[in-house]
Amino acid sequence: YKVTVSENGNVLMAQKSYDFSMELVSLAARVVLTIAIEVLIALMHGYRNKKNVKIIAITNICTQVVLNVLLNVINYRSGQMAFVFHYAWMELVVFALEAVVYAKLLDRTDVEREMAKHPIAYALLANAVSLAVGIWIAKMIPGIF
Repeated sequence: YKVTVSENGNVLMAQKSYDFSMELVSLAARVVLTIAIEVLIALMHGYRNKKNVKIIAITNICTQVVLNVLLNVINYRSGQMAFVFHYAWMELVVFALEAVVYAKLLDRTDVEREMAKHPIAYALLANAVSLAVGIWIAKMIPGIF
């Protein structure tokens, strides 16, 4: 809200100055896109059972919501340069967290491909592809981030 005070200091007016609804739509779009990309890559790498897909989806929901909320706060408070700086190291943290979760929780006993036996490699590839697609989309639709 925007607050205005008159010269005599007696009049105070509050006016809505920012609409968060588009931020929520944009956040939802980014999370859904990330999950779609990473699940597609998981399927291509042999992680096809429901348990594995569920683990990947839930992990991505958690990491993407936290990442995006923190980056929005940083961008709002500190500007775009701070956003870019923090985005770089936070993406590395997301990769590390997802790699640990996948290494511990993904079921590799019935995987169809040899590559699926390496969940850390999957996490690296999935995060790299979703980051690259996200950067491309940010260039095409600047307001999405």
